[in-house]
Amino acid sequence: MYRIGIRELKNKLSYYIGQVKKGEQVTVTDRGRAIAVIVPTEETEVVEKLLTLVREGFALWEGGKPTGSPQPVPLRGKPLSDIVLEGRR
Repeated sequence: MYRIGIRELKNKLSYYIGQVKKGEQVTVTDRGRAIAVIVPTEETEVVEKLLTLVREGFALWEGGKPTGSPQPVPLRGKPLSDIVLEGRR
């Protein structure tokens, strides 16, 4: 675990991000007082499933809000819009 000041983080950001990628935790201080902790992210099961949909072509994602499939995916049953309308009646 690293404990560094804001100035050092700013000057050596790439180095510390590299350490975080390796699994290290970085505590950022301001005048000796801890103000933030940088930790590696953990991909959850949900994120992994979403990325699988993107890889298989069922969804598009270019870094922003996911947009859905470029082509409709064939499904069985009523369209969601009909189900929503029935629920409003």
